[in-house]
Amino acid sequence: MLELRLATEHRRDSGGDALPVVADVVVVGGGHNGLACAAYLARAGRRVVLLEARDEVGGCASTVDAIGARVNICNCDHTMVLASGIVEELELGAYGLRYLDVDPMGIAMGWGDEPVFVHWRSIERTMDGLARTDPAAAAAYRRYLDVALPAARLVQAVQQSRPSSLAIAASAGRRRLRGSATVLA
Repeated sequence: MLELRLATEHRRDSGGDALPVVADVVVVGGGHNGLACAAYLARAGRRVVLLEARDEVGGCASTVDAIGARVNICNCDHTMVLASGIVEELELGAYGLRYLDVDPMGIAMGWGDEPVFVHWRSIERTMDGLARTDPAAAAAYRRYLDVALPAARLVQAVQQSRPSSLAIAASAGRRRLRGSATVLA
């Protein structure tokens, strides 16, 4: 059974639940990393206390009211979380987690006269838009993708297996070592 205890300054001051006297592990910080760590430890049978200074857990993964809308504080952290298998392993959808996939994924604006860079889910759509505004940048981005994508796919494959030298070597072997040189560099 998964049981996490949350102790915040607010709860302690307002007479909330007292901290347990005995714990196997104390996790400091209720952001997405602390929550995932505490959940895995609790699933492994450890008595876990999770300490969080804010009134709510979630850290950078929190959704807040701002600029007249509900927004995520730091959406950049979600790409690897979604690729990791954590969402499925911890059955986070059953606890209310849901993602809205949006296009475009990002819009980058520089500080100078450079054109706006729109990043779509589709690599080809991103490349087409970039080529229309800055052909040289599109060619450079394609060169970057040719190096970065095999490395990113290798990292994702390794991340989805148990962390051992054998598992990492097997993941790299299945990918015919594509991306290995970049990752090692």
